Amino acid sequence: MGFSEHAVQLTAVVVNYNTARHTQDCVQSLLAASSVAHIIVVDNGSISDEKNALSAYLATATEVEFIPLATNCGFAQGCNIGIRAALERDACDAVLLLNSDAQLMPGGASSLLELFANAEPAGLAGGRVTKPSGAIDSLGIAFYASCLASNRMTVRDRYFGPTGGCAVYLRELLEALQAEHGHMFDPDFFCYAEDTDVAARALLLGYRPAYYDGVVAQHEGQVSSGGGFNDFVLYHGIRNSIWMLVKCVPWPVLLLCSPPIVLMHIAIALRHGLGGKCRVVWRLYRDAMRGLPAMFGKRRTIQSRRKIGAWKFLHYITPRFYDADYLLAAIRGVFRNDSRGNRG
Repeated sequence: MGFSEHAVQLTAVVVNYNTARHTQDCVQSLLAASSVAHIIVVDNGSISDEKNALSAYLATATEVEFIPLATNCGFAQGCNIGIRAALERDACDAVLLLNSDAQLMPGGASSLLELFANAEPAGLAGGRVTKPSGAIDSLGIAFYASCLASNRMTVRDRYFGPTGGCAVYLRELLEALQAEHGHMFDPDFFCYAEDTDVAARALLLGYRPAYYDGVVAQHEGQVSSGGGFNDFVLYHGIRNSIWMLVKCVPWPVLLLCSPPIVLMHIAIALRHGLGGKCRVVWRLYRDAMRGLPAMFGKRRTIQSRRKIGAWKFLHYITPRFYDADYLLAAIRGVFRNDSRGNRG
């Protein structure tokens, strides 16, 4: 693993779903980056107007390859299609994955690439991503003792890996994931938590995540999924988080973390059930349980081929129960819902 930053051939992959205007800005930021040699845009079954607008724009950029899909196969599979196209090029040493509503900052790609030239080589890397206001959007992924991941908002939390919104993956790692597990991003996830799943499987294969604490991208956030913590995000985020821990977390870690895991999911059911989302909560846990046989099948493959022990995996878990700010907001939300009910 590892290479000289000056020799790398970096291909960027962007997945678009009804975000043509944002994707154009994203591509413009990539075209301005000297470290990016090639750009692949995958359209994930957008409506005709959006797809046609994007196609017309990209037709003027010779450095950009456009892959239109007939249907929306999900962010995870859209990434797989773009990455496979990137790896078909001999001149591709690494892939930069960037959300369609994000823009790469000047020097962002080269700063990430420098991480791979360090004495202790890495397999995947990310950096500081901000919102348009300049506030922190994400410092990567934090994976907590409750075995639930969140955007890492402070460097005090341990770095589990980069978010799929802005990440660089070595070709070697991507090929290893494909060879060992049959895919890079798990298409069953559709979207959300697929980047945590990739980060976990990369760890288990012995690939270290690297972090650059400088601004590498600016991200608007959740443009294609409707914005906010809506039912779509709740369903996919929690269902996929259950699948990820079943697939990837070693048994000793699962046993050690079982009390906070149980407590977390009781809290999720109570919070969102009291918030009027009982149907969504029921559906996500029902479907999570229905998917367990397939996930245990994947687990057997993943765990039989892992190259690190359980305690090394535990080293990357933040020992706190969960993100403190999120927990406070959740508690306030429960009390607000309860007070509304008492007044009714």
